[in-house]
Amino acid sequence: MKEPRRDWISLPKPWIELRQELRDRIIEEAGEIRTWDGGRLLRVDGRWEVLMSGDRYDADVIRNALRKAN
Repeated sequence: MKEPRRDWISLPKPWIELRQELRDRIIEEAGEIRTWDGGRLLRVDGRWEVLMSGDRYDADVIRNALRKAN
């Protein structure tokens, strides 16, 4: 079964500084996340994969946080 199409979201600041409500909405709605430091994550078959880490590795922080949540 194919996943529904999701939007990409560009984060204005580090993941850890975002309000929990915003993080929850991003997890629910995003298919791609572009981090404030130039990183990119993509949802592939329901799992988040880092395409590019970014200067401060925020994409890796996000991926690890999302994997622990599952």
